[in-house]
Amino acid sequence: MTQGRSLIVPVAGSVIALCLAFAGVASGESSPTIRIEAPPELKGQAAAVRALERGDWDPLLDLVGLDSAGAPIRVVLAPESSPLATRVASWVSGYAVPALDTVVLFPGRVPSYPDRNMESLLRHEIAHVMISRAARGNPLPRWFDEGTATVAAREWGIEDGARAALATIGPGPRSLHDVDAAFSGDSSTASRAYAISAALVRYLLRRHGDTAVGRILARVGKGAGFGDAFEAATGESSGNFARGYFRREALWTAWVPFLTSSTVLWMAITLLALVAIRRRKERDAALRETWAEEERGKAAAEEPTGPDDDPRRWN
Repeated sequence: MTQGRSLIVPVAGSVIALCLAFAGVASGESSPTIRIEAPPELKGQAAAVRALERGDWDPLLDLVGLDSAGAPIRVVLAPESSPLATRVASWVSGYAVPALDTVVLFPGRVPSYPDRNMESLLRHEIAHVMISRAARGNPLPRWFDEGTATVAAREWGIEDGARAALATIGPGPRSLHDVDAAFSGDSSTASRAYAISAALVRYLLRRHGDTAVGRILARVGKGAGFGDAFEAATGESSGNFARGYFRREALWTAWVPFLTSSTVLWMAITLLALVAIRRRKERDAALRETWAEEERGKAAAEEPTGPDDDPRRWN
């Protein structure tokens, strides 16, 4: 009996281990596996990126509708002197090549909007790979791809609100086509496009639920065009969605939060303080001039009158 149990337990344990291993393969890893390539001078940055691999990637996978991260991702860290750096605009801090499961990062260009630090840059570019995997490599509009990656990378901040407000109310994009075209512009134009695209995706999530992006990507992954996938997942066309944002939501999602933020409050307080200081200086200067005039008048009145000062002397 004892011998029977001693033989059965290892076998049962092996079977359980194999089942768990198979389950792990079937479900995939919840965090992406990162394989870093970096020259010796970027050894420190490579260690920092490697540490970020252990972060919480579940929100990204939930956003794009994936159950697992999939195959390992190659992350290349490139210095400014590298050929990779010279092939892109100087304001580009990183890019992804989803078809090759590859991400290229330029640590020397961080921070650069919309990426405040290395963590947000890595998450932004990894998000592009995950978005492509969810869509099975099928094409997506630039605003949707970049907006989703920006939202996945970090929280919405005052800088984003200000940029979206200035781009929406000022001389910025007025349609989804304009937003896509703006990404091909200079640094400031592209920054406005990033801010607007992120605001659009946030608007999409508020309007149609937290799974809206994943639902759209799932339909695109099955072969539907983006327009058809968007309408099937949300019940409205992307054109109507964009008009709703630019006509109504721009005020509430950009200007109102910006104008009511603590940053603007302190800016207003500082401006009022500067105006008060200037007026006080002007009043003090006028008062000092008045005192000087009084002193000069008093001094003239107190001067002694001699014989030569008698006006009758000249009559």
